[in-house]
Amino acid sequence: MQLDIAVNLITIAKTSHTTYQETGFSEAQKTANSTCEEMNVEAVLKEKRLRNSKRHFSYEAPDEPVTDALKNLEVNFFNIVVDSALTSMDERFETLNQVKSKYEVLLNFSTASQMSSESLKAHCMEVQNTLTFRDDCDISGMDLAHDIQKLPDLPSDKMTAFELLSILCEKNLEELYPNLWIALRIAVTLPVTVASSESFSKLKLIKTYLRSSMSQERLSGLAIMSINHDVGKHLSYDDIIDDFSSRKCRKGIF
Repeated sequence: MQLDIAVNLITIAKTSHTTYQETGFSEAQKTANSTCEEMNVEAVLKEKRLRNSKRHFSYEAPDEPVTDALKNLEVNFFNIVVDSALTSMDERFETLNQVKSKYEVLLNFSTASQMSSESLKAHCMEVQNTLTFRDDCDISGMDLAHDIQKLPDLPSDKMTAFELLSILCEKNLEELYPNLWIALRIAVTLPVTVASSESFSKLKLIKTYLRSSMSQERLSGLAIMSINHDVGKHLSYDDIIDDFSSRKCRKGIF
């Protein structure tokens, strides 16, 4: 998955969720009514009796309860679910948008071609600062701006960074545009998602209440066998049992 494509898909998803927030409940209501007609079921929501709690005169007035069952479903369920989804998308992909903004000149060539010379140099210097660690830098921002300005006409204005990198590779233009070549290789290998191994689910299956006193060596061995179960199928259990019994057997005294 490429970073620029992922960000565009996220933007489309957010726009779709925003539109669904405005029209989704009425569409769902129409679908539910048609389903009830097909099933010969009355399309009526049961209204619950509201509880009245006693309050002293000095307390603040409570919010007016929603008596209509359909309106209560929209306010207290539908709107909350959609708002939570939109908020989660903003919070989860905020860092991804920040990374894309730093590599905007590499991931969006349609806007790079329309930039002024000074604006293009400023964006390229930002890429240089991003790819700098202490005194070591992977590219030169000024040379990167020069490479982008000297690019020939591209087949498409909406070309992705990976497509441009493929063109440079096919036409052997690595030495002609060295800074752009390095920057594009870094841009297309930026991780979109971060996946970490999860071993606790296996650990819960292995170390149960009855096996709580097992040693670390045995626990590690069982965990490896459980995770790599394909390899464990080819093991000879007879040899393992014989080896285990030979170690644990007690010598008889005659």
